[in-house]
Amino acid sequence: MLKLRVAPVYALLLVPYCWIAAQSTTGGAIAGTVLDAEGRAIPGAQLALRNPATGFERNAKTSETGGFYFEELTPGTYTLIAGADGFAPWLAQSVTVEIGRLTNVVPRLTVGTAQETVRVSSEAPLLDTTTAAVTQNIDQTQVDELPSNGRRWSNFALLAPGVTPDQNGYGLLSFRGISVLLNNNTIDGADNNQAFFSEERGRTRIGYSTTQAAVREFQV
Repeated sequence: MLKLRVAPVYALLLVPYCWIAAQSTTGGAIAGTVLDAEGRAIPGAQLALRNPATGFERNAKTSETGGFYFEELTPGTYTLIAGADGFAPWLAQSVTVEIGRLTNVVPRLTVGTAQETVRVSSEAPLLDTTTAAVTQNIDQTQVDELPSNGRRWSNFALLAPGVTPDQNGYGLLSFRGISVLLNNNTIDGADNNQAFFSEERGRTRIGYSTTQAAVREFQV
C-alpha cells in the first residue's frame, strides 16, 4: 500500500516552468535572501531546515548576495532557522512547502546574541510572483474531507479553474478546453498514463490503480 506521503501530480505538458532551477513535479522548494534590519544582504549566514513530521534536516549557507535555496523538498510544514555572527537567531516554525511551487522566505536578522531569538509566523502570499505557470494545488485536507463518489483522487481536479468533465461520460477531464487526449498524469514523477489513452492507469470503468487514501497532495 502506498504511504500517505505519496504525492500524485496531474499536470499539463504545456505548462511553462519558471523556477531558476527545474521545477519539480514531486516536491517543492524554499528560497530567499537573508537581510539585516536595514535591508542589507548578509553573506555567509547559516540556515537550518527541518521537517518535524519526518525528521528531515538540511543545512545551507547564504551566497555572497545573501541568497539561499533548498530544492526537492517533500510537501509539508517546515521549521527554518537563520543566524549569523553578531545577530540574534531568526526562527519560522510554519513554512509551508507545496508540490511544484517555490516558497519565498526573507529572514531579517537583528543585532543580538545567541540567547535571543526572533520568532515569526509564515503565511502564504495572496499572489505567487515566482512563476508564470497557471496551477492549482489540491492539498490533503481537501482530499480527505471533501465528499467523493468513488474515492477517486483525480475527481478533485475539477476544483481547479478551467477544468471540465468529458461530455461523453467517460470520466475524463479537459483542461481549458484542450482535448482529453493531450493530458499527462504522473505519480511521484513516474508515468501514470494508461497505455492507449490519456487517462490515469486503471482508466474509469475497471479496477483503479491509486486509492484516494494514499494521496497527500497533487497539482493541476
